[in-house]
Amino acid sequence: MREIRFTENGFAWHLLRYKRTDEKAGPLWLVPHDDENAAFDAMIAALRERGGVGIAVNSGPDSLRMQSGSGICGVRFGVRPTCDPNRNFAPQTPKFTTAILDQRPAGQPIIALHTNSLGFTGDGHGGRGDITIVDKAAYRQGVTSPRADGLLAVSPTESMANFDTLSLTAYLAQDGRPSLAAQECGRKIANSGVHFWHERVAKSDGSMSNYLILHRPDIAYYNAESRAEIDLGVAAARHKIMIDTYLLNCASGDKPAP
Repeated sequence: MREIRFTENGFAWHLLRYKRTDEKAGPLWLVPHDDENAAFDAMIAALRERGGVGIAVNSGPDSLRMQSGSGICGVRFGVRPTCDPNRNFAPQTPKFTTAILDQRPAGQPIIALHTNSLGFTGDGHGGRGDITIVDKAAYRQGVTSPRADGLLAVSPTESMANFDTLSLTAYLAQDGRPSLAAQECGRKIANSGVHFWHERVAKSDGSMSNYLILHRPDIAYYNAESRAEIDLGVAAARHKIMIDTYLLNCASGDKPAP
């Protein structure tokens, strides 16, 4: 493990870099939120199994998940007291963005891992967040249908069936639809029992998925969201399923197609 520290736009960042001792080639595994422990556990397990490089953002002691400071955060305007690491990928934050992207092994994808807070299937209020596979308005009317550009899993296992567990890749709104390769990838993932969403990006929200599709579309990116659980092993096991499904169904050599 190696530490990477730097300051940019009023925020002092601390990255933790992990790799196998044999330096086996593999993806860049990214965990941007330090309060998502199952995602971190899944990253370490994936690194051990498949190689590559793992990066975890260690936010300051005053705030788990959000980095304390005073300055510009990603694409947002004005001075802010905290910054979400996954809203800080932008041309305005070259140190932060480059510090992470430079860790990617050549020709490899970036696979981001997140633990998703209980939403449509767990908060008791019809869903509080946006990271879900179902259409929010329809669900609140008692209709279960996928959100725009979403694909419900085909015959998912009980563990993978919840609507807060899903995977995604991004595409440009100006293109009208995902590429044929991305569409095929999404169908294969959904047919393998994993909810899948093609994220439509018109304007960046500062997330890694948005930044890459707008500024580095040459880099393959995949995001796996596993619903939070008291038992971290349950949530981490879902991450492994989503990772394995993506690399099996969407890869050409060691670089995924989308």
